Amino acid sequence: MTISNCIFDGTDRGIRLKTMRGRGGVVEDIRVDNIIMKNIKDQAIVMDMEYGKSSPEPVTERTPKFRNIRLSNITAYTNEAMYINGIEEMPVSEISLHDVVFEAQRGITIRNAKDIQLHNVRVNTTVGSSLKTDNVERLLVNGFETAKPLADKSVITLNNTKGALLQNSWPFGETKKYLEITGADTKDINLQNNLFTNELILVGKEVDTKEVKRN
Repeated sequence: MTISNCIFDGTDRGIRLKTMRGRGGVVEDIRVDNIIMKNIKDQAIVMDMEYGKSSPEPVTERTPKFRNIRLSNITAYTNEAMYINGIEEMPVSEISLHDVVFEAQRGITIRNAKDIQLHNVRVNTTVGSSLKTDNVERLLVNGFETAKPLADKSVITLNNTKGALLQNSWPFGETKKYLEITGADTKDINLQNNLFTNELILVGKEVDTKEVKRN
């Protein structure tokens, strides 16, 4: 499926994928490009595999899958930038954003996901971090920024994230907190070619400092 050259104005959401345990099936090979969104009431982009609440179960034909979804060249004015929510036994996988700008109250939340890439993404928020992850594996963040940093919130919060590469970040001069790393399960966090000092990094006491590598 390909979605391109569209304007969304006043919709509840922009791009929305939803499912739940028991529905099964695979949603994959989706391309979204060259989109403008205005006055979005909820999320500009949402991929939610817990549309109905249920308990984890063994992977069977009942288990849904979201994978291989690419989004690029998007500008969105919205309440919440993006919400990705997989399920414990089947994370959302192979999602990428390229050249995306969000003007939002709340930023990007990614939970229960793996193989996620964000390239040249700007998220300006009025509440909370611009990017929050929880239980994510293999995360690449390349050139992520906010032009309107909040004094009391980190731009990026990584919680229980296993394997992350954060590179080519250049925070705006007003930034007080850029990166916060939390969660006892967090490991293998790599910081490369970034233009910010250690003073903009907060590491929780529960995180093994050897797992945060700066180059």
